[in-house]
Amino acid sequence: MNQDGFVKEWIEEGFIAMESPNDPKPSIKIVNGAVTELDGKPVSEFDLIDHFIARYGINLNRAEEVMAMDSVKLANMLCDPNVKRSEIVPLTTAMTPAKIVEVVSHMNVVEMMMAMQKMRARRTPSQQAHVTNVKDNPVQIAADAAEGAWRGFDEQETTVAVARYAPFNAIALLVGSQVGRPGVLTQCSLEEATELKLKLGMLGHT
Repeated sequence: MNQDGFVKEWIEEGFIAMESPNDPKPSIKIVNGAVTELDGKPVSEFDLIDHFIARYGINLNRAEEVMAMDSVKLANMLCDPNVKRSEIVPLTTAMTPAKIVEVVSHMNVVEMMMAMQKMRARRTPSQQAHVTNVKDNPVQIAADAAEGAWRGFDEQETTVAVARYAPFNAIALLVGSQVGRPGVLTQCSLEEATELKLKLGMLGHT
């Protein structure tokens, strides 16, 4: 779609924003300190992202406790300014992806923004730059990324006109930014759009 439009939800094909009947139900099973089931999916069916989440993305010490908590209560705690962030982090880090979706589905947009403002605390405020060009020229992207890093941008992102060029853009951005100043965070916009391109990040390219 390259124009604004309104479409009806098409559940069978996944065109639904929230609360699809096909969404997995929140669940977790832990055996000997390892996740054996995540949101109804057994470990034998895990893909790369499932394995990563199960190993590194969930605080297993409190996972079963938090999974049993009322999602409405958790949603209220997230957007309540009287509940400290330090009280919430041990809970949010113990949720499975489906539990997070269930919690967020109880919020409206303003409540989501309030929760985001509280939870996404930054140790050091910083600036992000977008590095791109019309022809998706990786040499120009690398050069611009190096200059952006040298000028003080701590985070850089590239967007893509032609989807199949994404790996070149991502690597050019990574190389260029690190030449300009080591330690700059980088990402390619396709990571946000498709699970396939998320692999770029898992491989360490972005």
